[in-house]
Amino acid sequence: MTEQGSDKPQKPIEIKNVRAKGVRGRLREFLRVPMLYREWRREKGQLVNPSYPDLLEACNSILIAPCDPDTVAGSKGDEAMITAFVERIRAFNPVCQFGLLTYHDQVPETLADLGVRLEPVWANPKWSLRRLIQTMSRYEGLVIVGGDVMDGYYTPLTALRLWVVGDMAARLGKRSATLGFSFNEKPSSRLRRCLGSLDQRFVVSVRDEVSLERFKGVSQANSRLVADAAFLLRPSFSDRVEVVRLWADSQRAKGCTVVGFNLHPMLIKEGDQSLRSAMISASVAALRDVAARNDVSYLFISHDFRGGPLGDEAMLGPIFEGLQDELGERIRYWKNHFSAKELKAIAGLTDAVFTGRMHLAVAALGQGVPIVAVTYQGKFEGLFRHFELPGHLAVSPESILDPSRLAPLIDELISSREALASRVADSWPRVEQRALLNIEPFLAKEVAPNASSDAVFSNP
Repeated sequence: MTEQGSDKPQKPIEIKNVRAKGVRGRLREFLRVPMLYREWRREKGQLVNPSYPDLLEACNSILIAPCDPDTVAGSKGDEAMITAFVERIRAFNPVCQFGLLTYHDQVPETLADLGVRLEPVWANPKWSLRRLIQTMSRYEGLVIVGGDVMDGYYTPLTALRLWVVGDMAARLGKRSATLGFSFNEKPSSRLRRCLGSLDQRFVVSVRDEVSLERFKGVSQANSRLVADAAFLLRPSFSDRVEVVRLWADSQRAKGCTVVGFNLHPMLIKEGDQSLRSAMISASVAALRDVAARNDVSYLFISHDFRGGPLGDEAMLGPIFEGLQDELGERIRYWKNHFSAKELKAIAGLTDAVFTGRMHLAVAALGQGVPIVAVTYQGKFEGLFRHFELPGHLAVSPESILDPSRLAPLIDELISSREALASRVADSWPRVEQRALLNIEPFLAKEVAPNASSDAVFSNP
């Protein structure tokens, strides 16, 4: 069955369900946000002479608050940040223990090998700041995996809960910090009161200059510039990745440039079917056009495997089907559920990447591979500043609905890839140092200044 044929009977139901969830979500926030503020005020009022952490000592137990406590690692970006954080802390402090706040009592398979203890108390049976404080009491530190949820764009309630938990950990005398996160230009108004009264011991790390400027516009918290923690992730060259490498090498042996390609449904506002179809059609036409003029091979890369209307397959599948027959060996799309570490290795097998996923961009840039990005929420501008990349290579979703505009972007990525790769390489040492700042709040003070040791932090 064609993509169009399979969508026709299902899409109206999907849109109806999305709208219904939106209404329920807004009602839930209307009721629960004031309750959370009251609970926060009550818990702060009960604190008496909290202790301060000993910064001369290493933090030996850290509780992780993911930005999606339900799926935890449904987004490969979240998985990348969590994995990198745990592994890098353990490089300095092998005895450090980690807990993970979740809804459920089963660790995601991709995180199972980290030896992280599950704390299924996030909202089980219901959300309770008092219960979370009791859980935090068993740990010396708390880290919030901020990602792109801290401005409340997706859900103000989840963002507010994360801010409150981080603030309370600091007030309890714990090491408390966020990993670097993005912050859009219109944060939810429901967060304003919270952001204006965060404890100064709570270290707020923001992953790009643009987001930091926006955050400082609404908060006087102890904030600072870092780079994305996922830059610290080490790639994994598994047997599955080896299959991809053999194909990429075979294409280069034929004189082809290997371009990674990614788009995803969340680039389309409110799941608009007509816009999604237009983007798919434009992508097929543009990629066909570029392939006719260039010795190029395409590697389609999913970076979100949640399926349904959120996962990358919803976009990449029909684009791949539209090109597979005519491009043959010059196009590949492996649908394995690769880990974040495998995906970083795969990004490094390409010569350039066109992506709509920020953490695929991070994976590529961390491997020295230049990118063009389809931006959303203003998230890519600051990332491009880190590497001094041309701003016109971060484009809006609307601009790629026309194949006559999309094709020249891919042409430019191919023709300028060596010059762009040189910029990425020149910027990497500075970006790596900023990424290392994510783990600094949890290290012993005398160790932190040496956090860039080549023996520990060399980038493969």
